[in-house]
Amino acid sequence: MLWKTDKPSRLHIRHALLLCFAAFVLAGCASSPWTDPLKETEADAIAHQVDALAARDAACGRTLEGDLVLFYQSPLGKKALEGFLQFSMPSSYKFVVSNPFGQPVLVVAGNQDYFEAINTLTKQYLTENLASFGLRNDIPSPFLKSDWSSLLTGRMQLSSRSIIDIRNDREARGVWLTFQNKQQAGVSHLLLDREKEIFLVYILEDGNGKKIAEITYGKRMPADTCHQPLEINIAGLDYGTEIHITLDNVILSEQKKTYRLRPPAGYTRQYKP
Repeated sequence: MLWKTDKPSRLHIRHALLLCFAAFVLAGCASSPWTDPLKETEADAIAHQVDALAARDAACGRTLEGDLVLFYQSPLGKKALEGFLQFSMPSSYKFVVSNPFGQPVLVVAGNQDYFEAINTLTKQYLTENLASFGLRNDIPSPFLKSDWSSLLTGRMQLSSRSIIDIRNDREARGVWLTFQNKQQAGVSHLLLDREKEIFLVYILEDGNGKKIAEITYGKRMPADTCHQPLEINIAGLDYGTEIHITLDNVILSEQKKTYRLRPPAGYTRQYKP
């Protein structure tokens, strides 16, 4: 027997749309990794711990040096780079890729304002404004302007006065601390393991609340070396791009450095605004 069907009324359609919308909103809320805000007494205790961690991490070295393997995956393909990284806070860096004989093939240096590159195979020198480079390569500006030293070292470099929200993790991994980004509109969410006193996840959002990057930390160095992460995974980028970084033979030092490259004689020079 066939059930009798009537043409749905506008009222039924509106009810269905409301139910669908409610389901969509609830699904979005459920996907959030944090719960409701903590009570003031709980938040105060965490704020004190954050300030203690900031003081601890301030005593760590300002320059990091070590072997780096970078794996980059996007819809256009996969790439891998191996080389030697030098990074000095807040954003100065130098990265050298060498051939099997130890001879430099590619050298890149710069900071959050510019970058330079020397390609010894093509005998070319390039310098470019970092903001322009980001526009040409679809790299989100908030990511380029974010706190690179915190992302790379997994350290607490902000005081509790910068916190605008504290919530428990939905999977009981710790607490989520939300900070207003100083460099640009948007916020940062840090997942703190209170027992181990390390950060597990770092989420960046733009001014519209859109997640632009999610950094997850894996293996770390021992506690006496400031818990430096040795495995860093970056996801949530546009077009499903992911970046995996592995560090080895890491040395931390107090000396602050700045890295510049000099164009070798006879090299083609290219300057981009």
